[in-house]
Amino acid sequence: MKKIAINGMGRIGRASLKIILDNPELELVGVNDIAPIENIAYLLKYDSAHGIFEKEITVKGETLIVGDKHIPFFSYRNPADLPWKELDVEVVIESTGVFTNEEDAQKHVDAGAKVVVISGPTSSGGVPTVVHGVNTKDGSSTIFSCASCTTNNISPVIEILGRNIGVKKAIMTTIHANTSSNKMVDAPSKKTRMGRSGLNNLIPTTTGAATATTKAMPQYAGRFDGMAIRVPIAIGSVSDITIVTDRKTSVAEINEIFTKEAASSRYSEVIRVSNDPIVSSDIIKDPHAAIIDLEMTKVVDGDLVKVLAWYDNEWGFTNQMIRQILENV
Repeated sequence: MKKIAINGMGRIGRASLKIILDNPELELVGVNDIAPIENIAYLLKYDSAHGIFEKEITVKGETLIVGDKHIPFFSYRNPADLPWKELDVEVVIESTGVFTNEEDAQKHVDAGAKVVVISGPTSSGGVPTVVHGVNTKDGSSTIFSCASCTTNNISPVIEILGRNIGVKKAIMTTIHANTSSNKMVDAPSKKTRMGRSGLNNLIPTTTGAATATTKAMPQYAGRFDGMAIRVPIAIGSVSDITIVTDRKTSVAEINEIFTKEAASSRYSEVIRVSNDPIVSSDIIKDPHAAIIDLEMTKVVDGDLVKVLAWYDNEWGFTNQMIRQILENV
């Protein structure tokens, strides 16, 4: 049983806790957040996107009690101060969104953790970017990044089509649910458009997902880019991926490829296919990184391909991290 700790009990940290507690191969031995423990307990229980948590949650001193599991709760700002050595922590999920570079993540190692998994993109060139299923084998480093929810959504699509048909170049748009970076009402922001109300607007913005994909698959560097449009929903996103292929293909072939890959040992947990006319609310709490909407596959003139891939941008991504921890840490 692998001993895991979580630093940062935001959206991804709380999802991680719930998934870990349901996995008999993992033991959650501690969590850290600077918010009051009572507030974290409340947010674990009541979730506007994913619903009310089915397990009973109580607080006793500095301990979170979830069902029959007692989880020590810490409130350290500096990861180097955390008691990971005393708790014999094997893996830390770094999900604050703050300690994403190698130097900061190393503080968890200095505190006694064996491996640090960053739940977001990293700017550190020495830290591998790993997308489970795509380049899983590269997740053997002491510190690695699992990139972003969108990277985990689009990377399998590019890998699968690249291997089966060949990808000359591609561009994507993620139609993405609001996150904590969106404003409730118009306000100043470093990214001007992101200062506009996420409740009232479709907001075009940047995404690093395509760049992070090329970190996982360097052969596509300079040949893949994209953007995002934030939309006024709480959860559930979809990537619109347009690809120029190396050879001629068809809708039938593309859909057959994805159907076959979704049944393979490599991708059965990572992607699934759907022939149903689904919408965003239908994929809430789906654990897959990508749900391929077969009905929406398009091919123009044989080599211009469009694929729609849905994803729960929190739950699907967090499950990808946990799969990576189980298989390669």
